[in-house]
Amino acid sequence: MKQRTTHRMDSVAAWVARAVIAFLYVPIVVVVVLSFNDSDITYKWAGFTTRWYGVLARDTELLDALKVSAEVALVSATLATLCGLLAAMGMARLRPRLRAVFGGGLFLPLVIPEIVLGVALLSVFGTLHAGLGLTTLVLGHLVVTLPYAALIVLGAHGALDPSLTEAATDLGCNAWESFRRVTLPLLRQALVAAWLLCFTISFGNIVMSTFTNGVGSTTLPLRVYSLLKVGLTPEINALGTLLVLFTFLIILGVGLRQMRRVLLGGDPVPSVSRKP
Repeated sequence: MKQRTTHRMDSVAAWVARAVIAFLYVPIVVVVVLSFNDSDITYKWAGFTTRWYGVLARDTELLDALKVSAEVALVSATLATLCGLLAAMGMARLRPRLRAVFGGGLFLPLVIPEIVLGVALLSVFGTLHAGLGLTTLVLGHLVVTLPYAALIVLGAHGALDPSLTEAATDLGCNAWESFRRVTLPLLRQALVAAWLLCFTISFGNIVMSTFTNGVGSTTLPLRVYSLLKVGLTPEINALGTLLVLFTFLIILGVGLRQMRRVLLGGDPVPSVSRKP
């Protein structure tokens, strides 16, 4: 009886897992399929075609918005990762009470509604008479992405063995050499993960972008949202398909690197040669 109950629970759990996977991936498959729809109406299938990819290639406004989103995401993710690394290294040297206070302030944007942060930043920019544009957009995205980068890097930095840097110091390395040859290689995977997460969050952000963008700095999510007023076409599905393909190639590349690292026996501990 007990085995039958356990088997039934396993079956239910398996079906729930399948339903969740279908809920997550069926919309993506639908977007890919409809990008080859020959009809101007997204939901009505009229045959196979690739003309929407040609239309996308000629849509300068949409491509400009894509370029803005990529540039802002690249800059904000890089700044957030660097700031997160510095914050993690600085917090490691603080007393526990000061570390808790600093960490609370750093992670506060995670619990504050993003619309509140957007209004607050817009008020600050207005008080400073700063024109809205790419700079304000990057700063807004930095506020959103920095806590995520700091959270990832802080956890990885806290798991490091402090004896490794002490050994590097004993072997003659100064602070910079110890960081470059020991700490940075050990944090490489965490830094890559933080950068990719920040890039994804920034690229798809719409709330903060609404308050901090200006003339000539319309992001792709804002452009797509504005197209809702006249109706979406399979051109947007074509763009989504290309973004899905790009993401899949990145995941495939990272997965192959991870598989090769596992087959080769993992990352070796960084070696530090003794200075004369």
